[in-house]
Amino acid sequence: MSTGPGRMLRVLTWNVHGCVGRSGGFDPAAIVARFEALDPDIAALQEVDARPALAGAMDTFAYLAEATGRHALAARTLRSPGGDYGHLLLSRWPLSECRELDLSVPEREPRAAVAATVNAPELEFRVLAAHLGLRGRERATQVDRIRGALATWGDAPGIVLGDFNEWPRRSLADRRLCPPLRAAATLPSFPSRRPLFPLDRIWCRAPLAPMSARTVAEARHESDHLPVLAELSVPDRAFADSP
Repeated sequence: MSTGPGRMLRVLTWNVHGCVGRSGGFDPAAIVARFEALDPDIAALQEVDARPALAGAMDTFAYLAEATGRHALAARTLRSPGGDYGHLLLSRWPLSECRELDLSVPEREPRAAVAATVNAPELEFRVLAAHLGLRGRERATQVDRIRGALATWGDAPGIVLGDFNEWPRRSLADRRLCPPLRAAATLPSFPSRRPLFPLDRIWCRAPLAPMSARTVAEARHESDHLPVLAELSVPDRAFADSP
């Protein structure tokens, strides 16, 4: 978080496609290099794959957390004896009150969201990261469960982000989560070669407010999704009010 007047949070969501770029090779170091260049405070990475057929003996979840130097919370939604698959929440600051929210729907791929309190030095806020399913009815159920989780936040500021797999710009999630959330990034991010669909989303809750957002076209060879990076402003009054 930047300091002084105009404090700002940098927030990233990126479906990393198993750390497999358009060349077809498994290259988690390229994901880390891009992450370091973007230097987000909060990040959600989807399609993290630590299964042996792709990652060999590497625990990709642990590698990404250690290599980025971030505090991590993983949703390991597909488990196997050799390694798991899922998504990862990364934070510059310690996480507390960590929990996993089951988003699974019968006869569909297991899904989950992860939620936590971010213990930033001057302001605590909530964050929830998710990777939703491919079918409309499935996503409707999942969005309703997320809305229920948001109801437990009280008046706390927060961020919701991830791959919501919704193609329209005005999505079901927008209609059901806003308010209390406000869209911070709704930009075409998929496919990375020629982005047409805003699958990857970021929302925030007051006093956090959207300031700017962009996709990172330079990363188009590193995944089939582009990273989405948003900057959120934090009014000075939020710091005065924080405990």
